[in-house]
Amino acid sequence: MATQREILKRIKSVKNTQKITKTMEMVSTAKMKKMQDRIIMSKPYGEKLETIIDHLRQTGVEDVYDPLMQERPDPNRILILMITGNRGLCGGFNTRVIDNTINFKKKLTIEEGKEVLIYSMGKKGTNYFRFIKEPVYKSVLNPEDKFKFDDASRLGDELINLFVTGEVDEVYVSYTKIMTRSTQKATITRLLPLKPESVAIQESVEEFHVEYIFEPNPYKIFSSLLPLYIKMKLYLAVLESGFSENFARRVAMKNATDAAKEMVRDLTITYNRARQAKITKEISEIVGGAAALE
Repeated sequence: MATQREILKRIKSVKNTQKITKTMEMVSTAKMKKMQDRIIMSKPYGEKLETIIDHLRQTGVEDVYDPLMQERPDPNRILILMITGNRGLCGGFNTRVIDNTINFKKKLTIEEGKEVLIYSMGKKGTNYFRFIKEPVYKSVLNPEDKFKFDDASRLGDELINLFVTGEVDEVYVSYTKIMTRSTQKATITRLLPLKPESVAIQESVEEFHVEYIFEPNPYKIFSSLLPLYIKMKLYLAVLESGFSENFARRVAMKNATDAAKEMVRDLTITYNRARQAKITKEISEIVGGAAALE
């Protein structure tokens, strides 16, 4: 059985760990709130963009040829943008995204015989592929809460250029999507080429009453809005992934803090029992010594 000094040392160590996990929980909560505010602020812009694109489509402009909507006859080279975190201590957040990406890659390569390139955003995803000795097309750090729309714009231009030049035939994004405020799910969605039914919210012809005066013409406006729409989707994907990571880290740190509290309670009980046993032993020795002197 451990001595009293060893138990006290263990209690002190667990309490120090508890302070760290509690601080990390508070930091994650603050970051999560910040990401949530940015998502809420960005969604009206994205929804309005979708509405305008939908109104343009209802004029018949969707039938015009646009490189970003052009389906390749036999897509063979696929790029997957995988968004993970740079750090751990967030439960299964990174593992779910990585596993989802690997399973999707196996499906494309083994079952369909396609070539798959991984564009890794986040240190955790990059390190895992390096560990299993799987090459990646490109790897970058995840800017996390420092991610701006300008970053999404540069990333969007890079992916659009890869698609338009024919270097890749399809582009997918693997990230963690917010389903509800307390539920997130690892998801893979196709970014390029754009599908007409996935570009905007569908409205019936009867509900379409908005009239626009187009300048220069609806075709050029439509073509100029599609890259913006792609960049907005990337921006929201990174923000949702950041929110989900901080949510997972907050939950993990809260569980760790609660476990530390329980461990301190159990160690305190053990310490009190050891102390009581020592006192009882000393009393017994004193009584026994006194009895021997009689």
